[in-house]
Amino acid sequence: MGAAQLLVSPARVFARPTADQIWLGPRQQAALSHLSGTKTRILIGPPSSGKSTLLGHVASRLPPESVVLNCRGPKEDPTAVLASVLLSADLAPWELSEIEQRNLFTVFVHQRRLQGRRVVLVIDDAHSFTDAAWEEIERLLAFKVDKPSQVKVHVLEAPSQDDLVSYVGWRLSRFEMGELVTPEACNTIAQLSGARYAVVNILCQMALLLLRRLELERVDEHVVKQAAASLRDRQTIAHDVTETGEKEPPVEMPPQGYLLISRGGKLLNRVTLGPRTLIGRSEHNDVCLPSPYLSRHHAVVIGTPEGYYVVDLNSVNGLILNGEQVDRAVLCDEDVMSLGPFRMKVQIPEWVAHGSPLPDYESLADTAVMPQEQPSQPSSMRRVK
Repeated sequence: MGAAQLLVSPARVFARPTADQIWLGPRQQAALSHLSGTKTRILIGPPSSGKSTLLGHVASRLPPESVVLNCRGPKEDPTAVLASVLLSADLAPWELSEIEQRNLFTVFVHQRRLQGRRVVLVIDDAHSFTDAAWEEIERLLAFKVDKPSQVKVHVLEAPSQDDLVSYVGWRLSRFEMGELVTPEACNTIAQLSGARYAVVNILCQMALLLLRRLELERVDEHVVKQAAASLRDRQTIAHDVTETGEKEPPVEMPPQGYLLISRGGKLLNRVTLGPRTLIGRSEHNDVCLPSPYLSRHHAVVIGTPEGYYVVDLNSVNGLILNGEQVDRAVLCDEDVMSLGPFRMKVQIPEWVAHGSPLPDYESLADTAVMPQEQPSQPSSMRRVK
């Protein structure tokens, strides 16, 4: 199979794993055996070792009568934990106090148990929970049958060289592309990945793109090293040396700005704006606002040295700025954005946006705004009978 026959997109071949089809090496098999127990289980391990994929896989294979609730980090306080768990249970938490939210969760679990259903709480990115957030998790688990001594922890170790080589072969074989990458190239990919599956995926995607671009027959060591060099150049471009031998100036950051988020006149949160702040219903946003009236990825606020602007991400119910629906607009101090039932008051220095930080429409069309993928970190799975 040559480059001309590479009909499947490299991004599809090495896409983010889904719960239904995952690669299972010896370490993954041992972790699955651990998670299959009926007591409270915790899974931890280094970044990008496949913990999140395994948790999703286990949750997808539970009996149909099981109720799976997800809580993913980072979580900084009890309010964030409660909102996440209740949202996963299809319960609206915002109008209730913390005590009322805990009581609602307890009633929810009790009712499901009376129905003969098991409630499973899956906690991912456990490393990013603060002490206060973990205390809230313990409060929610106070009804559990398990004794503390019965809580078992399993460490999913970083993948070995052989694991990564087998993983690459499994990915390619699913699309009948096993002959497209040489064994030497697979070993080089494993060596350069830093024992992280996410890096393997990106490096393989880049190598396959180069294969197509250079019209070669197979990915060899040279192509892999060229792909790795290209990735390093993208990551270190701000530190490249100019023709005069001087370092490029550091990338300018946007001025400090904030969003005051409220609902029904009640202040819920104060969010610090950065170069990119994604807003929507999904937990994979920088700002998660649980409401059926928000799209999964509803809008994004982009920060530049000249100021901030907001872009609607083709949401169903649109974006309202100061009473008018907009597709994109420059943000000024004291502006008010409306997304579903939520109001967001903009707080930025008054001197910002005297010019226009907005790129042209062609630039926005060429570069689609996508949710940031957080690196996989030590995760835990707690199973509540």
